[in-house]
Amino acid sequence: MTTGTQQVAKKSKSSQDNAVKAITAANGQPRIDGEIFRAVMRQLAGGVTVITTMREGNPHGFTATAFCSVCAEPPTVLIVVNRTARTHPHIDARRHFAVNILADDQTALANRFAGKLENQFEGMSYTIPDGGAPVFEGVSAHLQCVVSSRLDIGTHTIFIGDVVGGGTSESDPLVYHAARFGRVE
Repeated sequence: MTTGTQQVAKKSKSSQDNAVKAITAANGQPRIDGEIFRAVMRQLAGGVTVITTMREGNPHGFTATAFCSVCAEPPTVLIVVNRTARTHPHIDARRHFAVNILADDQTALANRFAGKLENQFEGMSYTIPDGGAPVFEGVSAHLQCVVSSRLDIGTHTIFIGDVVGGGTSESDPLVYHAARFGRVE
């Protein structure tokens, strides 16, 4: 185990018992303590994306690692968005989003869209395909998606997107692991 995980694992038994008693899954089984869950999830390396949308002529976006493919036939993906995120209502209303899979030299872009800048797109180089959402210059890959369904779970919404366009470049992707950005080696 890593040091961080060991520190989390050293939580007192009574504290763990109380957390388990307080939170149970839908089937009545105890859920894992949230602190331990977050420590486990930090060990999962993930690709870094900026999810974008357009609404009433204005671009909106945020950095996310909660993205994955669902199936290839038909091409479908999902994104998970916190309902308090300022981009959430725009995706929900517009029902269209783009997934910008960032290249390994785009850490600054990831940080920019993870922050709370008032006009995140100011000075940024991007294109908007007909009827689509912003795609940034230099990304490793991108997808244009139309929301086919949504599901609210806890504090987040899972948006299922039918893939209607996309492309790749020669750039390697940016990854995120243990609260740090990195490169594939």
